[in-house]
Amino acid sequence: MSVLANFKKELISISTATDIGFNSTPTIKQQIETLAESLEVLNPTVEPTSFMELVQGRWQLLYSTFGLERETTLQRLSFGKLPHVKVNVTGIFQEVYLDGQQYINLIEFTVGSGVKGVAAVTGRYRVEDSKRLNIDFLETSVKSATNDLDVSAFRSCLGIDSQSALESKLDFSGWLDIIYLDENLRLMRGNAQNLYVLLRID
Repeated sequence: MSVLANFKKELISISTATDIGFNSTPTIKQQIETLAESLEVLNPTVEPTSFMELVQGRWQLLYSTFGLERETTLQRLSFGKLPHVKVNVTGIFQEVYLDGQQYINLIEFTVGSGVKGVAAVTGRYRVEDSKRLNIDFLETSVKSATNDLDVSAFRSCLGIDSQSALESKLDFSGWLDIIYLDENLRLMRGNAQNLYVLLRID
């Protein structure tokens, strides 16, 4: 097995064990940072944004230093736009599509009743340079993760009334550098230098 393959296997294993970073420790965080830096040096895709077809698809976030908490609220997940409903984060995914330059962050959660939902933050990417994407965030929304609830029943499970927003416009931007990219692994750093480790699942 090559050096790159070894680093990659170890990074995926350690990142998966952190449960999106919720269970990381300072030691594990340093291990992941070191592995990410090693993979960045060995990046097989020299100019990642020139190969957006490799980025396109559905990815699972294995680890991040973003600071998201497992127990949080819809309000925090939506940048203050949606109701203050307590939720438990169970998974984070990202979908990127060439068509319309779509950039979608999806956060799966459960509420106290056990009902599953998905909070989405939808944006549009613009290529800045060989590795940087500028992201314009356009909308946030929340819906049931299953087909057995209509909107009214879902609102009831969230404990909100018919006047509470389930979607809202957004108007802010950020950027992300793709520091490693191959057919099934992507590493990124954001404008606050947060590290993201994503594995392709589609």
